[in-house]
Amino acid sequence: MTKGEETRRLTRLRLVPRLLRTSAFRYTLIYTTFFVLSVVGIGYFVYESTIGQTMERLDEELFRELNHLARVNASAGSDGLVGLNRVNNEVNRLKIVQDNALYLVVYGGPPIRILSTDFINPPREVLNAGPEMFEFDYDARAVVDGVVVTESRPAVGRVATFRYGTPDGKEVRAIILAARDIRDIDQIRQDARNTILRLGSVTLFLGLVLGSIYSGAFLRRVDAIGRTVRAIRDGDLSRRVALTGSDDEFDTLSTNINGMLDQIERLMTGMRQVSDNIAHDLRSPLTRIKARLETAMGDPQADKDEVIERTTMDVERLLATFNALLSITRIESGEGGGSKVPVDVAAVAEEMLELYEPAADEAGFALHGHVERVPDVLGNRELISQLIANLLDNALKYGRRPTETHPAIELTVVPRPSGGVLLSVMDNGPGVSEGDRERILQRFVRLERSRSTSGNGLGLSLVAAIARRHNAQLTIGRGLPHDPDARGLVPPTAYGLGVRIAFPPAPEKPKPSKPASHGALSEAKA
Repeated sequence: MTKGEETRRLTRLRLVPRLLRTSAFRYTLIYTTFFVLSVVGIGYFVYESTIGQTMERLDEELFRELNHLARVNASAGSDGLVGLNRVNNEVNRLKIVQDNALYLVVYGGPPIRILSTDFINPPREVLNAGPEMFEFDYDARAVVDGVVVTESRPAVGRVATFRYGTPDGKEVRAIILAARDIRDIDQIRQDARNTILRLGSVTLFLGLVLGSIYSGAFLRRVDAIGRTVRAIRDGDLSRRVALTGSDDEFDTLSTNINGMLDQIERLMTGMRQVSDNIAHDLRSPLTRIKARLETAMGDPQADKDEVIERTTMDVERLLATFNALLSITRIESGEGGGSKVPVDVAAVAEEMLELYEPAADEAGFALHGHVERVPDVLGNRELISQLIANLLDNALKYGRRPTETHPAIELTVVPRPSGGVLLSVMDNGPGVSEGDRERILQRFVRLERSRSTSGNGLGLSLVAAIARRHNAQLTIGRGLPHDPDARGLVPPTAYGLGVRIAFPPAPEKPKPSKPASHGALSEAKA
């Protein structure tokens, strides 16, 4: 045996006890036991409905015959021998009518005398039988391949006992056995029992086989998830649980696990980016502060007030950056924003338009608003206000082209056809190329043309975090056209930046029950 074969054999041996311990195998065993019991129960019902009722009819038939023979015996009066002869004659008549009828008439004793018999050897059970029907085997002759043989056959019978006096004053007992040959019934009974046993055995076998197969598949899926989790635990955050495409509970679990892993990887990547970007982007202001302070310390003629003022401004920008980072972290972790309540996004948008209109006029922008009546969304009003404010701030900072004389910003809030709210902020500025649209949502990312303006590259990152907090879908795309009067084919670069956020609808509130009327309350109190 090769080493690989030995390894596979040991794996199979270890798999067997694992199969027996799985919930799938235990549940399958429980269901199999239930089905086996159901098969046995149904078989017992069928058995009682056929064989049982047939045996009851035989019992009633034998009971009626013995009552009839008792009346025949009683018709002879006190002469018991005459009565037995009449019983014997009636038995001979009944045997002609019933093909499978068997009778035995004995009297006296000891020794017992046989008056009439259909048995080679009278059954011993007759002498000790009670009043109920009983089963017994008797010997009968049969011809098998031309040879007469003696075989044992099943039968059922009832016994009646009569006592009468003789002329010499003695008491004599007579026993009459009325029986039926039940070879055919016994064969059917044996076949029914064997069928029930086979069905139960097959059901149990198939249940165990299917349970083993299902448990094996169950373990393979669990092992696949376990291998992925162990790989992630060891540091490979790119691993994901494979989906089979069957949309079963394991695919649902795997999808949820993969979503969790995506979120963890996104957070870990964000942490690494934050560390790298903090080291890169915050080094410059800290270096300026250090150089400015060293210069002021070495130059007695330096304007200390100006140094303090400029240093304070740099420190405030650093604090704003750290506050923005803290806000993003708290929102992504679910700590920021408090509980979610129904929010009227249209009302929030109108407030922000009114708030930013003076700033837009001062910066030379035309701020337009298109706000329709929309359904409420489930969220936090302060965070949604922060989201709109960041989008408007971003448009005011970067939404102007050097040659543009009429910069414009448009805030739109409209209902979605599928439910929910679509919020968009668009400008007619230089726009963003398709390759940079996802990148500008990352922390500390600033495009080259924006390096000359103030900012820390966290505005859109905070917008993305707030959108995820509200389960909203954020899309970066085209904004307003540079030339609103252009006709025909417009190149993709002739548009500004557009940020669209699709909020899902808020769940419907349960309808409150109608309060009882005053009259109803009065009746209830009465």
